[in-house]
Amino acid sequence: MSTVETTRETIEAVCLAALEKHGATVDNARAVAQAIARAEAGGNRVCGLYYLPIFCRHLTIGKVDGKAVPDMAPRGATVTVDARCGFAHPAIAAGTPALVDAARRAGIGAMAVRNSYNCLALAHHVLPLAENGLIGLCLSNAPASVAPPGATRALFGTNPLAFAVPSAEAPPIVVDQSMSAVTKTEMILRRNRGEAIPTGWAQDRHGRPTTDAATGLEGSLLPAGGRKGANIALLVEILAAALTGSVLSTEASPFGNDEGGPPCVGQFLIAIDPGHFSAGHFPEAIGRLAAAHEAAGARLPGRSGRSQPVRVDAALWETAVRLSASNDAADPQVS
Repeated sequence: MSTVETTRETIEAVCLAALEKHGATVDNARAVAQAIARAEAGGNRVCGLYYLPIFCRHLTIGKVDGKAVPDMAPRGATVTVDARCGFAHPAIAAGTPALVDAARRAGIGAMAVRNSYNCLALAHHVLPLAENGLIGLCLSNAPASVAPPGATRALFGTNPLAFAVPSAEAPPIVVDQSMSAVTKTEMILRRNRGEAIPTGWAQDRHGRPTTDAATGLEGSLLPAGGRKGANIALLVEILAAALTGSVLSTEASPFGNDEGGPPCVGQFLIAIDPGHFSAGHFPEAIGRLAAAHEAAGARLPGRSGRSQPVRVDAALWETAVRLSASNDAADPQVS
């Protein structure tokens, strides 16, 4: 793969310009551009520039409303946000200050986001909570692509979850993962390169294991951890879709092509203030946890760090720069 060198700030500026060119307001575009840039800077290519042409295309055809103004309503220790068929990022950002306040007042707060869109890497949404000294948890459902054990068709999405935990003297602990054995984007990249996939990633349309990425995309992905992963994906579906009043994964239109209208998926976030529960012991306990990992030769997730500059796929970068200068949307890359 040919790469080019750039910076996180440049990625954000190019994405901001591209999204504005294709119909997003500056506030909505900025929230999404920041998330794409953070993903690329962190080496998370499946949630980065890969999606910019798709987002621009969906802005052009109305699959996502780039001018939507989220409707945020706090009540007690809870917050609800209607994304109004717009981007997830400005909707979640709109409710985050109220969520932080709720957690600080009550010890725990929860936020439901409905009628939303692809929220990319969930770590982007929980890091602000950790930066405010809170434990943050975020879950999202997605268009159906994963079949639980025994099923011959997809019943839920990759249904990711992420959490971030504050640390007094070190970066937050951050975990961000889907409940599928692999992301759908990685499957598409493997298909496009003609590379085989490991057994256990996907099955064909008849429920038989496959090592062919194209066949797996025609069939369904498999959950991480078999039945255990499927059970967690089910919980994500219940909290992110049913509880928020969003559509189920089986009802959501695809994130990656023009089929259907807005996907209208949902996200659910929980913020916890450790000070309400730990009698002051939480920071020291996290320090001991980190020390134990280091002594065992392990590193807590989220603490590896990446230095600038950032290297990105050259073809994707060329497309991003072109989109930032033109309102001719690229064809979607995902099916």
